[in-house]
Amino acid sequence: MFFSSLSSCSTRVSNEIGAGQPQAAKRATRVVMYMALSEGLVISFTMFLLRNVWGYMYSNEQEVVTYIARMLPILGISFFIDGLHSSLSGRIKMHCT
Repeated sequence: MFFSSLSSCSTRVSNEIGAGQPQAAKRATRVVMYMALSEGLVISFTMFLLRNVWGYMYSNEQEVVTYIARMLPILGISFFIDGLHSSLSGRIKMHCT
């Protein structure tokens, strides 16, 4: 998925720092953060907008549709935070080693 490309940024950043180019590493980090924010917002917004319809893909029972509609905003926030976490985790690991 898209988030795997975000986590690969840590390799790019560490390669740039190893090559003695801290500005390129900073730019790569900014690009991946913008990508993570935009992708997270699109996924979260889509889940929030389709929360009352999404459940009908799985069941016709109103109780199931209601539960899915309640859970989708939480899942959307989870996707948003996961994208930020996966893009920042490589940067944090790089500074710890």
